[in-house]
Amino acid sequence: MAEGDGESSKTKEIQDQKPRSLNTDISTYVRFKNRCDRIATLFWFDFKGELVRYSILKKGEFIDMNTYVTHPWCARETVTNDRLVVDKRPVYYPTEGQFDTYRLVYIDIPVYSLRERCKQIIWKAFPDIDPKTLDIPRVLSRELDAKKTVSYTDYKGLHQT
Repeated sequence: MAEGDGESSKTKEIQDQKPRSLNTDISTYVRFKNRCDRIATLFWFDFKGELVRYSILKKGEFIDMNTYVTHPWCARETVTNDRLVVDKRPVYYPTEGQFDTYRLVYIDIPVYSLRERCKQIIWKAFPDIDPKTLDIPRVLSRELDAKKTVSYTDYKGLHQT
């Protein structure tokens, strides 16, 4: 086995689990900047994998964070709760950097599936209507009827590659 193989398999094992902070061994500095037209809510995954809201950022705003390399982060659109990407990933894992140098990481809109985009448009156009009354496929109606919350299942399998 090559020297790096053990580390690679350990990283893979961590990424297959529920996102959560692991330790405070290696500190790093990150500047999260919202460059999309939506208002972004920045979340940190705590040691239990629970989402902790850290900041709400309008377009062009940023926050400097002293964090750790095993502390994952994610972002959601504040109004609609739609998933955003941090450094082009649904779940962002900071990397080790130079002391007191903040790594610039962008919050952006991902490429949504047609299904997700349809739901976004319907939620925006008909926020108070019962989805069962709309002439749309039943699967969309059921998903629209379900309460939108941020949970682990939103991020399962969406780890750094």
